[in-house]
Amino acid sequence: MAVAAPSQGVAAACCGGGFAAPALIVGDDKAQFTSSFGFTDVVVDNVDTQGQWRARDEHQKVQTLRVEAATLIADRWQMGLALPIIQRTYAGESSSGVGDVATTLGYEYLPDWDYNPYRPKGLGYLQITLPTGKSRAESENGMDSRGQGFWAAGVGTLLTKSWLRWDGFVSFEAHRSFEKEFENSHMKGKLKPGYGSTFGGGWGYNTAAWRFGGSVLWSYEDAVMIEPAGYSDGSVERYATASLSASYIPNDEWTGTMTYVDQTVFGEPINTSLGRGVTLQMQRRWGR
Repeated sequence: MAVAAPSQGVAAACCGGGFAAPALIVGDDKAQFTSSFGFTDVVVDNVDTQGQWRARDEHQKVQTLRVEAATLIADRWQMGLALPIIQRTYAGESSSGVGDVATTLGYEYLPDWDYNPYRPKGLGYLQITLPTGKSRAESENGMDSRGQGFWAAGVGTLLTKSWLRWDGFVSFEAHRSFEKEFENSHMKGKLKPGYGSTFGGGWGYNTAAWRFGGSVLWSYEDAVMIEPAGYSDGSVERYATASLSASYIPNDEWTGTMTYVDQTVFGEPINTSLGRGVTLQMQRRWGR
């Protein structure tokens, strides 16, 4: 039986990208490798600081290739790595490159050895995000913005549970991004981000070889101040990502998943852009 995980089918806010999802082993495996390709249509180009939605006649297109791997390093310890490559296309122009790379150290603090009918399985993790993507403030025209662009450290937890043919998860993470110097053709100075968090949950129904599920994740980022004073005090960013997925699981080693993602359904977004898209994912697992 497959169990839902927050990294499956999650799309970050389209302009710049959100905090990277962790690469975690959720099941009883010793290693896994996951690759996914997503196509997103930015249907709302800008939600301003007052919550007003604005859309252009021609939308930006975003394609994301994401590769991630995770392995056990001890009975209850694991580590993982996630690498996204992002291409943006708009008005005949395109820009591509690496997004924010994330490394993860996880610990199974609540094992499910006795298959308790009520107690969930709990994973905790520490995540370090590398500033390999360019932030919106550093971008020249928005096309080359492919991440938050900051060093960041975060902690999170993932609770999963299965009941017969049903499964579900609840996840929460909080992180702190760190300031950096920047320069583009318009200005130079210092970017001072703050804290951020992601909270959500999902469910799934399993048959012999299929799983159908959905999830909603809410994301928040503090305002990014730009110094020297007078450039910008920034604004908080928030949005919600809803997804519906169908997975084919022919055996214990392979899973193929198709996910529809929509950021226009839930929440009260602010200071972001919103997209709809489809992600195709393949996962290979190695049992213990």
